[in-house]
Amino acid sequence: MSSVLHPVGPEDKGTYWRRRLVVVLALVVVVVLVALGVRALASPDANAQQPTKLDPSTVATTPSPTTTPAGTPTGTPTASGTDTATGTATATGTQTGTQAAGAACSTQSLNLTLTSEYSAYGPGKTPKLVLTVKNTSQAACSVEIGTAVRTFTASSGGTQVWSSADCQSQTASQTYQLDPGGTRSMSTVWSRQRSAPGCPTGQEAVAAGNYTIGGSWNGMDAQPVTITLTS
Repeated sequence: MSSVLHPVGPEDKGTYWRRRLVVVLALVVVVVLVALGVRALASPDANAQQPTKLDPSTVATTPSPTTTPAGTPTGTPTASGTDTATGTATATGTQTGTQAAGAACSTQSLNLTLTSEYSAYGPGKTPKLVLTVKNTSQAACSVEIGTAVRTFTASSGGTQVWSSADCQSQTASQTYQLDPGGTRSMSTVWSRQRSAPGCPTGQEAVAAGNYTIGGSWNGMDAQPVTITLTS
């Protein structure tokens, strides 16, 4: 102990103390380095790369593949042309819906029916009338459908008060093939106003009451129906 505190040797005491200080500092550095190394091994690297999270709003969604149909089916044409107060000719039932090249249907092979959407119409309600042609034969045949070949009328007390032909600005028709049992329909809407040949303006509305509705197509007359208009 005395040799540590009181060094003995040929050199002066300051030299011995400086050497001892260097040794102590070296030991301190070694201890510090060892401590840092142990801490580094025991703790995960704070700078280690962490998994990257993506904002869902920025993630692009891969669209699902879609299948494009090989072809687009063509629609069924309807007879063109309208009345001034009516709708267009419409098709129902079984038919090809294309310009027909077959023989024309005979009158004996066809059935013509006239219907009204309702039997009575309240104030402001306009009657919708429908003529339907049906092929009752066992063979396909062609018919002409359109505003040029059909007429609707309304009568009261035996006097005609309205005809769809009076104010029809354009007429048109188209030939269709009807398979056995197939039908074609033509419709119109009556505005509840009177009409006259040449379609003069200022025609007044008809009074409330019962009206006989008639319908004809290509020279064939359908069974009339009766409707009631109320006010």
